[in-house]
Amino acid sequence: MDPLSLIAMASTTFKGIQTLVEKGAEIEHVAQKLGHWYGLVSDIKEAEKESENPPLFKKLFDGESVEQQALNSVIAKKKIEEQEKHVRELITWAYGVETYKEMMQMRRDIRAKREQVIYKQRRRQRRMLDISAVTIALILSFGIVFGTVSIIKNGL
Repeated sequence: MDPLSLIAMASTTFKGIQTLVEKGAEIEHVAQKLGHWYGLVSDIKEAEKESENPPLFKKLFDGESVEQQALNSVIAKKKIEEQEKHVRELITWAYGVETYKEMMQMRRDIRAKREQVIYKQRRRQRRMLDISAVTIALILSFGIVFGTVSIIKNGL
């Protein structure tokens, strides 16, 4: 997904967190929403990493300009920073500093798990797709070259 779509989803989830905290919801309900929000933040950061080193097909066929990609990344980064600041304030105000520290540990755990499982697998799949595309292109190129050479030899 592109960073702006992920930001929209993260913003919606963030508003849900705000509502839960303001209404005095139990920490378990807030933690569920926070877990989802942290997952989206992790996805946004991974999308930014991927945009720095896009897959072959995206390099060739992406209509998005460099300026647009940079602007989207800056917008996503600023929005996440703003939301992170508000989350810190909300959690420390409503539940205390210790709870916020626990949330930060949860965030690190989610990031590590996603990095291990999801993002590594996604990178591996993208690498395999790139290798397959290059292999097919090479086979087609060799076929065209050898076909042309054999036509020239047989025609002369």
